[in-house]
Amino acid sequence: MDVTRIVGPIEVTGTLFGSLVHQPIQWRVVGNGGVELMNAPESTKTAGTELLLRYRREGFVALATHAWTRSTELDPDSAMRREVPLTPAHAGSLNAIWEGDEWGRFGIEVYFIGRQALEENPYRSVGRPHVLIGALGERRFGSLRLFLNAENLLDVRQTRDDPLILPAPRPDGRWTVDAWAPLDGRVVNGGIRVTF
Repeated sequence: MDVTRIVGPIEVTGTLFGSLVHQPIQWRVVGNGGVELMNAPESTKTAGTELLLRYRREGFVALATHAWTRSTELDPDSAMRREVPLTPAHAGSLNAIWEGDEWGRFGIEVYFIGRQALEENPYRSVGRPHVLIGALGERRFGSLRLFLNAENLLDVRQTRDDPLILPAPRPDGRWTVDAWAPLDGRVVNGGIRVTF
């Protein structure tokens, strides 16, 4: 369910959501060290909210979002309910872009990813909250456009906190932990666009 209200240059949208997945597929380690796929006897339950604020005026757009998610499932090993792994409880963003027909555009984006439960990770049980910042610039010269795009300007990397490689393979054969933060660090690229 969502409700949207627009007042002049401001748009506000609030959303409530939920889902119930009956008999989701899970895996667990069995006595001989193998892996067994099974349908969980309890449902996966998810509920949350989203808030979106948008401001538009004369070539400028700003967008702020926040999401809260609560998602639980049955832990196949302990038979107790747990948070669904890799599902942040809080996430948010702030994006702004200025655009002019003559000169080009410039934008900046900031994302917040909150803590999230981890699974089969010997280094930590909860991922660290982190902030990602990116920027985009484009300059127009007639039919020619030069652009520069930068992502993860703070150079956030999961490997700064923990190794990716496990001390021993998982029962399913994988040698790495799940990614809960960026793995590639800062990325900058640029180029030229020609319009006809």
